[in-house]
Amino acid sequence: MNILSNAIDALEEQNLSRTLLDIKANPNIITIRTRLIDEGKSVEIRIRDNAGGMPTQVREKVFDYLFTTKDVGKGTGLGLSISYEIVVEKHQGHLNCESELGKGTEFAIAIPINY
Repeated sequence: MNILSNAIDALEEQNLSRTLLDIKANPNIITIRTRLIDEGKSVEIRIRDNAGGMPTQVREKVFDYLFTTKDVGKGTGLGLSISYEIVVEKHQGHLNCESELGKGTEFAIAIPINY
């Protein structure tokens, strides 16, 4: 939910500098894809947005405890660090972020399937 919430926030922030005509021509999109990976031993969830993307120095810190780019009162810097802890430490999965300025951001979550 934190990743989806951040995608929505990024799109809304980007819209502040866009015209209605531009928004209609290039609408906000959040894409969620799932698939089995590792010969069916893990499930992968990819969440992608077409907002403005992140600079490298931000992307490198997104999972750090208390790191936020949001204004005071809007972000705590806990959401993605907690997400990382749940996926990686509790479920022995992987959580990665890929982002390119001007193109958007994609988070990839991979969690082993326990039978």
